[in-house]
Amino acid sequence: MPTIAARMVRAATLPLHFSTQARIMCIHHGRRSSKVWLDRLIRESADCSPRHARNYWQIIDAVRRSTDLLRPTSVWGFSTREQAARVVTVCARIALHSYVWHPDQWEQSPEHWRPPSGNAHKQLSSLVHHLFDRYLVPSFMTNVWWAEGEERWPRELYLHLARGAGIRSFPLPFDFPLTKPVARWFVEAPDGMSPFQALRWSQVRALGGDDRLGCQIVRRTILGVLLEDEPFWESVLRFLIRNMPISNDEITTIIWFIRCQRFVPGEYTWGPGGGEAPLQPNFSVRGRSLMSLRRHMANWRDEVRPNLPPPIETKSWEPTPIGTFDFRGNDAVWTIRELLTDRELRVEGDNMHHCVADYIEACATRKTSIWSMRVLRGDVRRRVMTIEVEPESKTIWQAQGKRNARPNSAAQEILQKWAAQEQLILSECM
Repeated sequence: MPTIAARMVRAATLPLHFSTQARIMCIHHGRRSSKVWLDRLIRESADCSPRHARNYWQIIDAVRRSTDLLRPTSVWGFSTREQAARVVTVCARIALHSYVWHPDQWEQSPEHWRPPSGNAHKQLSSLVHHLFDRYLVPSFMTNVWWAEGEERWPRELYLHLARGAGIRSFPLPFDFPLTKPVARWFVEAPDGMSPFQALRWSQVRALGGDDRLGCQIVRRTILGVLLEDEPFWESVLRFLIRNMPISNDEITTIIWFIRCQRFVPGEYTWGPGGGEAPLQPNFSVRGRSLMSLRRHMANWRDEVRPNLPPPIETKSWEPTPIGTFDFRGNDAVWTIRELLTDRELRVEGDNMHHCVADYIEACATRKTSIWSMRVLRGDVRRRVMTIEVEPESKTIWQAQGKRNARPNSAAQEILQKWAAQEQLILSECM
């Protein structure tokens, strides 16, 4: 059977020689099918809450009588059908909570509702205020009636405020510092926020932050949703407020960095070898300045590395026919050895601050080989250079120092001695 949208297209594109009656019949069938779909949707929503059926049908009747939101001529296309489904959902939610609010009546009867002109959001907001508001409720709270998800507490909070009660007497289903200043700011939260976002914005304002910071925290950081350890996050908010002004991008980066370090498993933050526990589970902003935090964010890998669990070896491969190298001179012992496990490549990359660990798969399939040059002076051994050699052509493609720096002249001289010993070719890219 053709869809309603298909019928509309067909009616609009019928050849000119088709009669007006044929066009009207095509549109009529579309409207009829739309009415069947809409009636079925309304009945199914009523079946979901039989105890509240009386209130539900009163609300549906008021919406149908006073608006075009649930009329078949208004629900032809996909977007308007989706809107009609949301309108029915809102009506069912109102009916469900009406039983909790007043078993027999609302503040005002649906029959006396006179909707304003405007879109569905504006008209249904008017209906909610008409039915429930004994006292003025902040305008952002009306969004709870058609928000995604099935959480009941935001709508119960709306009814709580509509009775004239304060938010501090409402039993939130989570721990949150509902101080008197937070409660005062809550009723002034900007439109478009969820109840929890309004709580977070109010917390920022109560601690001394401005509207810009509050909106940034809520809309562009993870603090827009409920997180673990609220007292810790309050200390972070105090730190940000104390160090303002900070750019929006840096605020977002700071909060993301702190969450990753203190709460996210190291395997995700560091990468393979980071372990299951967070890298810095005791991380705190207490005693830090903004500059010291910035330095830590720039150098955290060096500071965290000593506390990492030892890498686990999961892959290994056979050595190439190319030989190793040993050389003594100028009170130093130089060595060049091939790295033959994924663990060795990760340790090399961590110590040399480059991405050699990305070559694990290429080494395992013997498409390339990675070598480490080290030098021993006295009792101190250190890594000097990481070398890539293609086994088949015996070509040295790369030779990088720490942080991909160019090796010093002494290291380059040792590399040339090894190349001569093993008859290796130095790439022109070197």
